[in-house]
Amino acid sequence: MSCDHAASHSGAARFVRESSQLRMTLVCDLCGAERREIGRIDYRPRGRRIAGLLAELTARELGLREPQIARVRFASLICDVGRDQIPHEILNKRGPLSDEEWVEIRRQPELGAALLADTSFDDLREWIRTRRERPDGRGYPHGLAGAQIPIEARILAVTDAYLAMITDRPHRSALTHEQAEQELLQASGTQFDATVVGAFRRAAARHGTDGGGGLPSALAGAA
Repeated sequence: MSCDHAASHSGAARFVRESSQLRMTLVCDLCGAERREIGRIDYRPRGRRIAGLLAELTARELGLREPQIARVRFASLICDVGRDQIPHEILNKRGPLSDEEWVEIRRQPELGAALLADTSFDDLREWIRTRRERPDGRGYPHGLAGAQIPIEARILAVTDAYLAMITDRPHRSALTHEQAEQELLQASGTQFDATVVGAFRRAAARHGTDGGGGLPSALAGAA
């Protein structure tokens, strides 16, 4: 008997190599059939694979349950959704951003959350919307502080910042693992949740380093 697709549905994502995009779809939980496409985002496979593993290791170190860990990893893969709606010249600007350009940058969390409109993304939508909030209340878009920010969003904030720091940017070269970790420590308790930073560091130490001051070995294998 064919499935009537009346069961619950979940979000899924697949990398489309030809267009270098992540294709997000809604899938029937009962039969696994793809029901419809929700959207597409530009996707950097190497960086986002590392981000996913970072989020998974940190979440596991914090003692989150396995289903929750899987959702955090999935969120880390798609948290750049909405980025392609920000002008390219702002994203790749080499010099300091103007006040007007910062307004555009700070729209990204809510732009990304708005694209995840299906109810199967309710949890991820909230994490992506709040991942630029800060424990000291100086983040955006809503100025949340401390425990007002979901733990999953606090994980994404740390792991995504680390990934940004170890990646070449228009205005600077990539940092080493040790340099990036020191930056996280310096901002612990203000920009980043101290408990999450501690969990991240323990996870990185547990999985060793590549011997050259670069990625932890488990992450190097995902690159």
